[in-house]
Amino acid sequence: MPELKRIKLKSFEDLVNIVVATQMPLVHHIALNERHVYFLPFIGMSDFGILYYFETNEPLKGKYIVYNKLDGKISLSEKIENDARLTFVPIIEVAEQNAFSSKIFESKKRKEKKKKENKEG
Repeated sequence: MPELKRIKLKSFEDLVNIVVATQMPLVHHIALNERHVYFLPFIGMSDFGILYYFETNEPLKGKYIVYNKLDGKISLSEKIENDARLTFVPIIEVAEQNAFSSKIFESKKRKEKKKKENKEG
């Protein structure tokens, strides 16, 4: 099995740009340690796979990412519409996974609290 490399993206727009460029048909979502992680797995033919991800404090409001092919605008929707200008990418809710360690997504407050406790203890 290939080793998994994780690439953290700066923005949701970056994730959507990868979806559009690679024609990936879906985005995965999971909530970990008070963070919402949206990710795309790519399993290559070589010795490693790549997992692109974006994390945020709040969940995205919609079941679909909507990309307008004419102007590049990105929005979210609860349903699919019949419009050839738009690409709809479903957001798949993940129940369990083993690609991420939950420690990666500890909130900054928790990390700071642990550092403080370690210094005092």
